[in-house]
Amino acid sequence: MSDVILQSIVKRYEHMLAVDHVSLNIAEGELVALLGPSGCGKTTTLRMVGGFVPVSEGRIIVGGRDVTGLPPHKRNMGFGFQNYALFPHMSVAQNVAFGLEMRKVTKADIARKVQLALERVRLAHLAERLPKQLSGGQQQRVALARALVIEPDVLLLDEPLSNLDAQLRQEMKLEIRQIQQSLGITTIFVTHDQDEALSVADRVVVMRAGRIEQEGTPDQVFATPRSHFVAEFMGVTNLLPGRREADGFRLASGEMVGVAPGSVAPGTAEPGELALAVRPERIDLRGPDGEGMAAQIDLATYRGLVIDYRVKAASGLTLIARCPAPAVGGPPPLRAGEAVRLSWRPEAAVLVPL
Repeated sequence: MSDVILQSIVKRYEHMLAVDHVSLNIAEGELVALLGPSGCGKTTTLRMVGGFVPVSEGRIIVGGRDVTGLPPHKRNMGFGFQNYALFPHMSVAQNVAFGLEMRKVTKADIARKVQLALERVRLAHLAERLPKQLSGGQQQRVALARALVIEPDVLLLDEPLSNLDAQLRQEMKLEIRQIQQSLGITTIFVTHDQDEALSVADRVVVMRAGRIEQEGTPDQVFATPRSHFVAEFMGVTNLLPGRREADGFRLASGEMVGVAPGSVAPGTAEPGELALAVRPERIDLRGPDGEGMAAQIDLATYRGLVIDYRVKAASGLTLIARCPAPAVGGPPPLRAGEAVRLSWRPEAAVLVPL
């Protein structure tokens, strides 16, 4: 296994800058998720690491070796494609063996390694099946076995779960994480799905317009976004513009709310126009006689384990609050038109550049 160092790598396509001086250190055995919307440069970055896309500028160091100019087959990396890329006319075992055959491994070693790889993904009993005879989740596991059987230094996964349904995605997330941890293999995982990134990664790297917008542990990126973009992309639906004042934060709607020391995202200039980011689940709803802003339930949306409430404050401010549903021990649901009071603890909010 090896560490991976990206030194200010750039990818240009004529007049378009797809990746803009990305620098990143990935420790040996670490799983890093590159997260962002379509067109942010995450897949291009992954393909540059794998050697499938040439680097315009910068260097890629793997295990202390400069691989920037090497072709894919000389980098000893396993690659999992979004569409699995299985050979339809080959059996499961033949698909997994293909990379070993290209490396001129002996037949005896191929048989042993293929068997081990298929056992690792729990598909040894389907070795003679064709891809068309497998479910989507099984095909993805075959692709994973094929990537791992060559004993790569680094595993590269490009949106490996995007073609699966919700239940299979959940199962495969757990499987990929379990296999990666058991092998201790350095892994780069590309996804546009926040839940995938948060649940499988040791570290999340949020990308935007070819650059790294923020990186950190899943908890850091989720709880303390450093920009308006990251907050919005990570699911903060309450981004309330205003200004920092001596007594707290004055919302554009006029309310003054408390903010905790250190709540301003690093690098944010003050004073200035900011947005207060507070997650729906951190907002407390109480009866009309409680403390907080006077408001009214505008819309209730049942989502199984939670209920999302669109709430309108007396000042005209609109927020989303998320409460546990009765099915998991939450209070009885509120109805549209009911009067409430809403509030949140100062440490629940983060101030980000507007």
